[in-house]
Amino acid sequence: MAVNAAYVVDFDGTITSGDLSSELASYFGGNIYLEIENKYRRREMSIRDWLHQIGQLLPPDLNLLLEKSLEWVVIRPGFQSFLDHAQNQNSPVIVASDGFGFYIEPVLKKYGFLDQINCIYRNETTVSKSGKLEVTCPHKHRVCTVCGNCKAAHVIEIKKGGKPVIYIGDGSNDRFGASWSDHICARDKLAERCREFNFDYSPWYDFYDIIKIEKPELKDCSESSLCCPQGSGIKSLAL
Repeated sequence: MAVNAAYVVDFDGTITSGDLSSELASYFGGNIYLEIENKYRRREMSIRDWLHQIGQLLPPDLNLLLEKSLEWVVIRPGFQSFLDHAQNQNSPVIVASDGFGFYIEPVLKKYGFLDQINCIYRNETTVSKSGKLEVTCPHKHRVCTVCGNCKAAHVIEIKKGGKPVIYIGDGSNDRFGASWSDHICARDKLAERCREFNFDYSPWYDFYDIIKIEKPELKDCSESSLCCPQGSGIKSLAL
């Protein structure tokens, strides 16, 4: 059987039209959220710090937060067609998210997508015994403190199996996983970062655009990548 590409897909702002983590933060965090968000946009704060600080602004009620998430979520057009295309091509679909994470499976289940997703890598958001919202990062790098979920490590692991990776994302923090992939589909902040670091990419509007992307060749990205998941983590030029 021919080796087909694997898709590594961001969740918030990619599968969904809006960023549920940011929407929850904005709704419950008000002006304090804006202060934290502006620091993150100026690259004065890592996404992991953003998660922990924003987590303190949210009510420690996962049922309420999930209810809001399911109420607000909008799926980007063409996602079901994309999943069908991937399945027909024998191409695995891996979701990798650096948001709060708890709403991903419920959202995918709501729309009947969950069974077509091969793997989900996400952060864990729980309520502690002391009644506080806690974000833990089971897929973080062992020493690098930038990302909560080391998406680059997931890309590398897939490529070890001989499959080229098509990375699909929208956010600034997607630049790390994208830099290790064999083809990048970028929009919004990720597209800006691709231009900043001179990465080739395909702009996209919806998942119908993704279906048109042909399988890329497997390539060595160790020199051009923005981080070293199997080493010390982020490279200084990527800050």
